Amino acid sequence: MYCGTGLGLDNATLDHVMPVSRGGTHLPGNLVSACQPCNQRKGALLPAEFFTRYPFAGQNFMRFARAVHRQLKRGARRAVSLACAQAA
Repeated sequence: MYCGTGLGLDNATLDHVMPVSRGGTHLPGNLVSACQPCNQRKGALLPAEFFTRYPFAGQNFMRFARAVHRQLKRGARRAVSLACAQAA
């Protein structure tokens, strides 16, 4: 999510975007995949602190977040279309 490194079972971790130690939750909306070095680098930094120190991480975060958002919107549109078609 932060550096764009391909993730596999050997280097993938879950990162809390808003650290639990700073009030974040374990809810899915606060979790992203990150390589181990990025997760350690971020530590308990707030997103703004982390992205200020590592601008590339903020750029990648926004790029990936936009892609996920687009996919979710497409899926929701398909689900609504199918539900409407079945109701008709």
